[in-house]
Amino acid sequence: MQDLETSTNLPKTPASEVPAVTDAQLQELAAQQQAFRVELNHKLRTPLNAIIGFAELIALQAASTRPARDAHQILKSARELLDIIECDLAEPEEKGKVQAFAGGSSSKSCDVLYVEDDIVNFTLVERILEYRPGLRVAHAATGKIGLQLSETHRPRMILLDLNLPDMPGSEVLRRLQQDSATAAIPVVILSANATPSEIERMLSAGAKNYLTKPFDIDPFLAVIDEFVGLAPEPPSSPKLVVLNGPDETD
Repeated sequence: MQDLETSTNLPKTPASEVPAVTDAQLQELAAQQQAFRVELNHKLRTPLNAIIGFAELIALQAASTRPARDAHQILKSARELLDIIECDLAEPEEKGKVQAFAGGSSSKSCDVLYVEDDIVNFTLVERILEYRPGLRVAHAATGKIGLQLSETHRPRMILLDLNLPDMPGSEVLRRLQQDSATAAIPVVILSANATPSEIERMLSAGAKNYLTKPFDIDPFLAVIDEFVGLAPEPPSSPKLVVLNGPDETD
């Protein structure tokens, strides 16, 4: 009882002495919250891309109805999570917006070069491209290696991630555009950054298309077909040309 009386008799701070929250502090807090939403949006999209992509592959290849049902349930749950990301983690002024972007040289040693540091993302694309037999696929784990392979392998198209360990994907695109040997190679962005401002920026910088992770298999293959022009056939393993550097070939 004594403790209660003591606590109730504590001096109260006059309202006039409570520090006011300034507009600058409110703006800083709002900026921090927005940065957190953008970062979380990006982080969630990367594993979700793999979940949806591999589930679609399972559904396509399932030999019985039960695995197909299981795969479709995985897809359903993953897409529900994607809806949450797009509704609750989108920038306020961009909620409800739907952004749709559709998207030559001789002696090529690969058809598609994928510049991506995440091996899971590369493996997913490699598996999807099994639906385009004969397609020669090269992998670059850094922007520097991607630039080297672009010049030496002269791919028909380049798939480019924006979050690379050594330089931004936007810088890779800029250098590709400035080099006469690679300027004509179409570049398609594959990124978990789904903000319309970033999509518009990369398309204005010269990218031919911008696909956000997670992406659906059919639209992805349609983009591949647009630039590579291979007709669909039953799946087989693609030929992997390079894993980590310009000197590693099969």
